[in-house]
Amino acid sequence: MVKSEAPMSHFDFCIIDGTQYLQDSYALRYEVYCNEQHFLAPEDFPSRLETDSYDNNSIHVGAINREGGLVGTLRLVLPSARGFPFYEHCQFFGEYKHLSSLANPALLSAAEISRLAVSKSYLLTAAEISRLAVSKSYRRRTNDGLYDLSSQEDIEIPTGSENEMTLAHRRRRPEIILGLYKTMYQASKRQGITHWFAAMEKTLLRLLYRYQFGFIPIGPEVDYYGPVTPYLAEIAHIEAGIRQRCPEMYAEFIQGLEPELVPEAANR
Repeated sequence: MVKSEAPMSHFDFCIIDGTQYLQDSYALRYEVYCNEQHFLAPEDFPSRLETDSYDNNSIHVGAINREGGLVGTLRLVLPSARGFPFYEHCQFFGEYKHLSSLANPALLSAAEISRLAVSKSYLLTAAEISRLAVSKSYRRRTNDGLYDLSSQEDIEIPTGSENEMTLAHRRRRPEIILGLYKTMYQASKRQGITHWFAAMEKTLLRLLYRYQFGFIPIGPEVDYYGPVTPYLAEIAHIEAGIRQRCPEMYAEFIQGLEPELVPEAANR
């Protein structure tokens, strides 16, 4: 279990593949997606573990509380000829229409898939963020939905010095979401992933924007586990935004990364 701990954190953030926590993450997904949000039918998962065929080609991340319980999870679906889960539900704007061809890889030969990927080189190094869920006991407000968004309304745009801005973010930021994203970010760097896809609702997008996660829409909103929009983000752009606007958080994000994976600008 590879840990990615933030200073003074109430949680350990880990890659949980190959541990008992992976089963716990499937159980949490079942509780949230089937029982609480009713996105999926509980009877389709008699084991009370919500899994799908993409899990075997994913990196799974967990948030573990001080009592040793898993309280948050997400996965990073890695690139393959099969494509990504959001291909099955989303449509795409003009410049991203090539994704529609990859949405049905069974209809394409391996050579055709390779040619499409090379023509849009990020497809070779893109991964999809999905199945983000947080335990109900850590969602304090009724509008938190699937996530720990309790600090969202408290975050202010600071007008003081840079240090004051950084401290304001540390006091109020949503620890579980950002800890999961930090661990996913480091896993992405180690896998050579350069871009993220995600299908998310506006509430989560607004929260991520506050911390300089620059996702751009690549298609219209659809009803896919609630109203969501497909997005694309370049990790290098996210690194630059966090480094500029949230330097203390950026220092935490790169803490523990191998030197060769740390962005050059961080060493200047």
